Amino acid sequence: MATELLTHAKTGVIQMGWPKLYEAVAFKGNKDDDKSAKKDDKKKNESTPVYGFPVLLDKDDPDHMRTVRILQKLSKNAEANAIALKKWGKKDRIVSNDGLKDADEDEILDGDKTVLMTDKYPNRANHFYVNFSRSSKAGRPGIRYIDDEGILRELPEPILGTKEDIQAAQANLNDARAAYATADEDAREEAKTLVLEATRNLEEAQERDAKAKEVKVLWDKLVYPGQNVQASVTARAWKTQTGSGVSYRLDNLTIVGGGVRDGSFEYDEDFTDEDIEALIAWRDKHVNAKPSKADDEAALLADTDFDEADSDDEVDEDTGEIAVKPRRKAAVSRRRPKPVEVEDDDVDEDEDEDEDEEEAPRHRPKKTSSWGRRKPAPVEVEDDDVDDEDYPDMF
Repeated sequence: MATELLTHAKTGVIQMGWPKLYEAVAFKGNKDDDKSAKKDDKKKNESTPVYGFPVLLDKDDPDHMRTVRILQKLSKNAEANAIALKKWGKKDRIVSNDGLKDADEDEILDGDKTVLMTDKYPNRANHFYVNFSRSSKAGRPGIRYIDDEGILRELPEPILGTKEDIQAAQANLNDARAAYATADEDAREEAKTLVLEATRNLEEAQERDAKAKEVKVLWDKLVYPGQNVQASVTARAWKTQTGSGVSYRLDNLTIVGGGVRDGSFEYDEDFTDEDIEALIAWRDKHVNAKPSKADDEAALLADTDFDEADSDDEVDEDTGEIAVKPRRKAAVSRRRPKPVEVEDDDVDEDEDEDEDEEEAPRHRPKKTSSWGRRKPAPVEVEDDDVDDEDYPDMF
């Protein structure tokens, strides 16, 4: 029996595409096909969940082309082994579908027609395309990473299903509390024990969820499209009723680090010093230039007419506030004015209306006997006895 050719090897340093490593993902069939399929046939449109990621290998990058040659050699060995083991016929090699695609030459399906890969995916021009995958039945590939200190560490296994665990634990606790509330005296002790146990289970589920979030943060930091990695893969020849081909199973993965997230841009590339200066100028014009409450008060004071005596008002040099001193009208005498003689025939009730008052109906008191033809004798008032409150209109 011929010696089996090598089908397992390591790639060079490559950049990982969109990864499916934290959790296996199943490939679903075409949505239109899925809608038209019978319920019993829908499972056929969904494959087994897999781990993995795609890779683009630049034809102008010597390191990438080294990986291309490694994969091409593994593919030929896998085909030769399949023929030697009589899993393939010679015709299968001719019509086989290789998992390593030349995007500029190989065709793929686009709906019902066949097109060049670059016609459907222009970003793959001048590249080879390959997908590294691993069935979830085989388990997650081994993944380790090199930390900032150059130490190789194992990436912790993701902790999945914590949300559902918390919901279930909370429901059990609610049930246990309800049972305790309705339990009779004989069953109360046992019901209390169930409540305590359900409480502990909920606390453990919450602790597990907190740990899962810590692990997810580390994964998000290290596993992303564009990250530098080195993979070990195995080329595998397969054959079905519809055809034959070679795929590349992902065995293990080392995260090198230092990659640039696909689709991301550095801050300094987007915002230059000139951009920041322009933003500051915009803020000063549109935000900082808005009048403040103090500005409004100052404007109000500036538009208000004051007597010449206002020059004595004190101005706070720090705040700009004006302390207006209360003052009396200078032209008003402190003596009570003498009554003015008014003839009865000349008295018009409307003449006593203040011209500045609003024109509205108002009840006027009837004349009293104090209105006579004779002028009442004026009462002399000493200056010291005048109270401002008695004559508010005078001051």
